[in-house]
Amino acid sequence: MEFKLKNMPIPEAHVVAIVAGVLLQLFFRVEIFARSLVGHLTGWPLIVLGAGIAGWAVVEAGEMDISSPHELVTTGPYAYSRNPMYVGWSLIYLGIAFVVNSLWLLALFPAVMLYSHFVDIRREEIELEREFGADYKEYRDRVRRYL
Repeated sequence: MEFKLKNMPIPEAHVVAIVAGVLLQLFFRVEIFARSLVGHLTGWPLIVLGAGIAGWAVVEAGEMDISSPHELVTTGPYAYSRNPMYVGWSLIYLGIAFVVNSLWLLALFPAVMLYSHFVDIRREEIELEREFGADYKEYRDRVRRYL
């Protein structure tokens, strides 16, 4: 399998919140941990795990362009989660929040998740159901949306 970088889209809500949270942290410092070492010890493993999950999802998609799929990918991480890239990016986001030691990033996380769920993921599910019909419905019934 080949790793296609264009198949690893970065969710816009995650990027906007990371930028906003880091800027807020620069001007109005509010820390999660008293010692930044705790943030590094918890954050880096989350970043690595998230990148691993997202990377695995990209490899599993292979040559297909996931922005306009011609088949359902139901193997690899997609056998456990219908949205492994969102799971991966969310772990990366939390890891960054811990490494940066920013309560702002942590506070923005629920908004990121709500936006991703109700705007991005719901739209993608409608498109997949329209494209793949009964096959997608069977997959949706068998595999959880996240974990």
